[in-house]
Amino acid sequence: MLMEIREEPVALHETLTSVAAMCKRIASELADEELNLVYFSGSGTSYHAALATHYLTSSLSSIPTNSIPASEFDSWAYTSPGRRSAVIIISQSGESADAISALKAANRKGIRTVGITNTPNSTLAEASDLAVITRAGPEAALTATKTFLSCLAATYLLGLEFVAASGSFTGSGEKLSILRRELEASPLIVEETIRKCEDEAQSLAGRYAGNFLFFLLGRGASYATALEGALKLKESCNVMAEGHASREFLHGPMQLVDERTPVIVISTKQDYESVGLLSESFRRLGAPILQVSDAEPPTSHEEHLHVAPGLSEPLSPLAFIVPIQLFAYYSAVARRLDPDKPTKLIKVVK
Repeated sequence: MLMEIREEPVALHETLTSVAAMCKRIASELADEELNLVYFSGSGTSYHAALATHYLTSSLSSIPTNSIPASEFDSWAYTSPGRRSAVIIISQSGESADAISALKAANRKGIRTVGITNTPNSTLAEASDLAVITRAGPEAALTATKTFLSCLAATYLLGLEFVAASGSFTGSGEKLSILRRELEASPLIVEETIRKCEDEAQSLAGRYAGNFLFFLLGRGASYATALEGALKLKESCNVMAEGHASREFLHGPMQLVDERTPVIVISTKQDYESVGLLSESFRRLGAPILQVSDAEPPTSHEEHLHVAPGLSEPLSPLAFIVPIQLFAYYSAVARRLDPDKPTKLIKVVK
């Protein structure tokens, strides 16, 4: 797992370089179909990538988008006369039973399908109408790390290309250009994030090795990061970890907060101040606060996992998940667990 986290900058670079032309072609083809609705789907880690891309595209495009877990796609996706829809299905293996079920459901309903996978010749790659193959390389650890970033980057790129090709962009052309440049630079930003935070992650993991309930909070794009970070902790460390939208946490779950429940607060520079006010509420209840941010903490007593700056908020999951991946890895090691081989999980869910 640690080796594959450290391989993320190269995996990102290889993926973005290799899929650029394919994403542009697929985006143009989808734009020609004048779609009314675009779905994003996947399971587990892949669903979190789908949710993050849903957030990106919905903030940029006038075309409605939605994200649905693959296991629920048949129940939640609907069609109506005259509706032209597409679904982008993400699966690193391309063999997940739920992803293939979503693909079959889309075919039955006349929904155009695009598969994004790290595995050439997989069922998803071959059975989708269109396919994008990422270049993360083999991933031996069960806990998906570099394949998450690679699939997320490819889906982001496809989303940006589709917004441009469809003429549905709701902002200024300058903003779209900025996002393109930032995505291109993301391998270097991830590399710098690993450099900045790996020692911090190892130290903090040892400090919290006796805790067994974690809350991860984020708003906007960071909500998807919170969900994925919680999943890494569950898989690697065999602890209870819950991801929540920041203010939704106040509607019930806050009852569980005390000195035994570390709260991992994920915030970009744009929302650092507003999320910081919530942190004060948790601190008054005795909860240890761990900030994951590209902003400097205002007080020295805050524990912090640093993220390298350079990504706008919609693209932030690419870098912000990295400190939590490292924290999950070192937490597992501190608890004398093997993060590569969780005892109750398998790599591909059939």
